[in-house]
Amino acid sequence: MMIDSKWFIAFLALLITTGNINAQSALKPKQTDQKRFEGLWTNKKTSRCLEIYFEYGYATIMDWTPKFQKRESADVYKALPKNGKLVMPEETEHHAPYSEIVIAHNRVIYLTKQMGTGKKPAFDKIVFTRTINK
Repeated sequence: MMIDSKWFIAFLALLITTGNINAQSALKPKQTDQKRFEGLWTNKKTSRCLEIYFEYGYATIMDWTPKFQKRESADVYKALPKNGKLVMPEETEHHAPYSEIVIAHNRVIYLTKQMGTGKKPAFDKIVFTRTINK
């Protein structure tokens, strides 16, 4: 049985086109979340700074306080995007608590679970506003 090459090419084109449409629409929410988080953020009370950028499917968070350290010596963390927030799992080996970053009212809210608080988790909360580069 021989397949007509015109029909085969039309069938392949349909498969390829359908696959691309689905792939592009699935990426839009992820890209939107990334744009909301990306950038330089500052907490004015503590002058603590966060710079958030995305690469290879995760967020990189640079954290420093200009009064005490240079940007080049910032602490660096990796966070995974999950349900509209950035999640940093607890690392017992490095004594790093569970943390997450959410966006509310054009601010970044950095929540850190206090370690050893018993059954009901308590979170420390620091609010950052976007820094506009001049």
